[in-house]
Amino acid sequence: MKKIETDKIKTWFVTGASSGFGHETCKQLLERGYNVIAVSRRVPDFNESNALCLSVDVTDQEQVKNAISKGIEYFGGIDVIFCNAGITENKTLEEQKIESLYNIMQTNFYGTFNVINSILPYLRENKKGTIITMSSQSGITYRAYGTAYCASKHAVEALSSVCWHETRKFCRVMTVEPGFFPQTNVVSNVKRNNISVIEDYKNLKDYHKKIRNHRINDLVLGVKYIIDTVELEKLPRRLMLGEDAINKIQEEIKSIKSDLKYSKKLKFLKKEKFKKFINKILKKG
Repeated sequence: MKKIETDKIKTWFVTGASSGFGHETCKQLLERGYNVIAVSRRVPDFNESNALCLSVDVTDQEQVKNAISKGIEYFGGIDVIFCNAGITENKTLEEQKIESLYNIMQTNFYGTFNVINSILPYLRENKKGTIITMSSQSGITYRAYGTAYCASKHAVEALSSVCWHETRKFCRVMTVEPGFFPQTNVVSNVKRNNISVIEDYKNLKDYHKKIRNHRINDLVLGVKYIIDTVELEKLPRRLMLGEDAINKIQEEIKSIKSDLKYSKKLKFLKKEKFKKFINKILKKG
């Protein structure tokens, strides 16, 4: 497949850069000679001359805008935005506290919105740019005890899809949907006491089929595939990473197809012209 010109993706702005996918992405980008603006609440630990490390809370749009301005000033521009910052927890819907739900939505969804919303005028003016959003397999399907996390990632999916549609004249957009990567902070962020204390919610089985001969997803390989894909001229709308992610998303697609088959049998409109039908509704209103 044809590769994109290097100068079109030379400088990356990466959020959540102090750990997990973000940190490994910055590391590999620097090894490949890219410029990196690495941002997270805790200042990332990169000392290379082609790295600008900043402390940024993505839930604060002013901080995001300032970081973007500093990055443009330091490197002369920004080509790729990687919205990777995210947090998680394990709670059932019944046990989910609104304050915790709000915090997760603030980081995962509003943080992603803040970055994209802040950079779009710049990308539109320059008629080029690449936006990568970090979703999850849970953004397409779901898991038990994932109330806040799944909701936030479904919201990121919707935001990314709207962005993909609206910005096609000047921007490339791709959503990354990884499965379980134990080298990330997902493991350390999920405490055992987060699992339900209510008997009816204990030991819920996974809806999806078990993966045979499951191997642990490797973070280094996962990040390599992200960068390799961004280096292509044409991006897929979605990049699914991990055998578990592909398996679960396949199962969800089967479920949607089954529901669609049933729904298609239903008749919703009388046989009359759409315009005439709408005019009738407007007159009644």
